[in-house]
This record gives sequence, structure tokens and C-alpha cells, in this order.
Amino acid sequence: MGHYEQLNSTGAIKKLQEIVEHQRVCMMVTAPSSYPAPGRPMAVSEVDDHGAFWFMALRTSEKFDDIAKDPRTTLYIANPSDQEFLTIHGRCEILNDMARKRELWSVFASAWVPDGVENPDLRLIKVTPEDGYYWDTKDGKVAAAVKIAVAMVTGKVGDDGGVEGPLQV
Repeated sequence: MGHYEQLNSTGAIKKLQEIVEHQRVCMMVTAPSSYPAPGRPMAVSEVDDHGAFWFMALRTSEKFDDIAKDPRTTLYIANPSDQEFLTIHGRCEILNDMARKRELWSVFASAWVPDGVENPDLRLIKVTPEDGYYWDTKDGKVAAAVKIAVAMVTGKVGDDGGVEGPLQV
């Protein structure tokens, strides 16, 4: 069994931002009650200071039908070169905020949406984490952040500063 750590909300958010900085592309799995649940690669535009994951996508894609029926999603990030692995379970919101789209627009986004930020079908997908696990095996240890979003959203942390909840890996 490896060494386990729980991160407080500030540490968890910083860890999420660091992992996404190293690996922006994740697998987004929607429609969790279907089998097989559909998944597709998505570029993370940002992990904000509250720990929410932001994406840009065209509303014409199938994932929007999935999200309309069930907003639950799972994000998987694997970065073998840095030995970082992340699973986030959360809920999606679809937003059409032009100012926020302009803030998040990047050269990387233009590869997915060649018509640019003004494309009328461009939407934001905000994933608010409810539960998360991260594995970092660089030093021969495994660390996991558990229920990181509960602490981010509610501010509830354990007596030791760790996030509440048992470690289930």
C-alpha cells in the first residue's frame, strides 16, 4: 500500500491547476447511466480559482444532448510523462457568456472552433467537481485528493486540514 495524502481545498485547487497545466486534454465521459458511457477528448480551457473546469465546444455536438438529460460527468486526465493521473466526478453547466468566452479563447481553441469566438454555436461547459482522485507516483508514492470539491464548495475540511471523507482508491 502506498503513502496517502488528503489535500485541503487550496492545495487541491492548486494541484488541479498544476496537473491541467501539464496536460490540457482530458477524456470527458457523459451519460453515466448508459453503457457504454460516451467519452471524447476535450481541451480544458481553465481550472478557475474555485476548482471548476471550463471547456469550449459547439452546441451541435452530441455531448450537449447527454448533458441536457443528465449533467453528471467524469473527467480523466493521464499524464504519464509527469506520472500524474486525475479523475474528477462533477456536474456540467452550459453557459453562453461572450465576455467569458473571449477571456478563455486561445490559439488552442481555434483548432477546435475554426470560425472563432464569435461562432453562434460556441458554448462554455463548466464542470464543478463533486469528487476527485489524483495519483502522483513520481516519488514512488501515491497521493489522492478525495472529495476535493465538497471542500471547495462548502469550505468543509477535516480537523487536520484535510478534506473530509475516507480514502477509497
